[in-house]
Amino acid sequence: MMLNMNSISRAIRIAIALITLHAGISALPAQAQVSVTKTDYHGWKDSWRISNGACELVVVPQVNRVMSFSLTGSPSALWNNPLLAGQVQLADDHQWHNFGGDKVWPTQQDWWERYTDRKGWPPPYTFDAASATAEQIPNGIRMTTQKSPDFGTRTVREFVMDEKRPLVHVRQWFAKEDGKAVTMSVWNVMQVRKPDYAIIPAGKEIDGQPYKNLGQQIVSGTLKVHASVIMIHNDDQKPMKIGAVLDPAGKQEDWVGAVHGKQLVLESRALHPGTYPDGGAPAQIYTAPARDGSYVECEMLSPMTELHPGEKLRDDMVWQLIPLTDAQAADPEQAGAAARAAHQEALRVISPAVK
Repeated sequence: MMLNMNSISRAIRIAIALITLHAGISALPAQAQVSVTKTDYHGWKDSWRISNGACELVVVPQVNRVMSFSLTGSPSALWNNPLLAGQVQLADDHQWHNFGGDKVWPTQQDWWERYTDRKGWPPPYTFDAASATAEQIPNGIRMTTQKSPDFGTRTVREFVMDEKRPLVHVRQWFAKEDGKAVTMSVWNVMQVRKPDYAIIPAGKEIDGQPYKNLGQQIVSGTLKVHASVIMIHNDDQKPMKIGAVLDPAGKQEDWVGAVHGKQLVLESRALHPGTYPDGGAPAQIYTAPARDGSYVECEMLSPMTELHPGEKLRDDMVWQLIPLTDAQAADPEQAGAAARAAHQEALRVISPAVK
């Protein structure tokens, strides 16, 4: 049998090309994927860990909150109260059980007594400490609270992680099931471990300053007004609270951030027309003194909205962990510029999801 050398040569070249192609495909990095697994988190059973290789989030239904958000292999940005690790609160004892982490409260604080037997404090039990249920959804977890007997609502929160980036889309809403009409605000309270400083956008001037004092007198040296941001850090002795009065018509941005070393943890929301709590302050920062744990609360609130049975109040947000350069970390104004750039990405995530 005669062999066609040209055919053999062509076959060899094809074989070599196929081997090379296969090797190239094998060498490509694997696509990042989001894993969702059950875990025991500091004694809380049936918790959920969501991870994409870049970051991790831990949802703890037993205390109705997120307790950890971190870059993989790094400390969590969230503060946890070590004295309450693994504990649960099975009934309303009219006390505040400050577990830490991130949760949602139902309306402006001085309105709580309109709907509950609280006189301004502690937070309503069903929102703050009662257990919730959780189920897996694509790339995340859906957590649903018990129905509040005071508001006739359930809180639903879906934590959906980006497949590659340290970014979580928090889809959340109050679902009004029954009872009288109630006026509510989706009020996120994220307690972060003591940061180098926290920042909010500069807002409308109140008493000559681009922020509103929402608590005790500001301790000298703890707050500084920069060109576009307000910086504040903890005082060991006194708590403080400030808010940014922001104008949706002025295209101002609604975010709160805290800097730990060369990392910025950022919460972002879209700014909507409406009446915001506390005199129009959708972005707020509370600093706890040392006796309470020296944490900082990054707080964000939606407009006050009246809900009737069958209606929902939805207000999504995005969480991000953003690397900073030495210069950015050292300068709140530069950290603010990084926050604004990341905030624009957050709005791109939120906008298609909320119609």
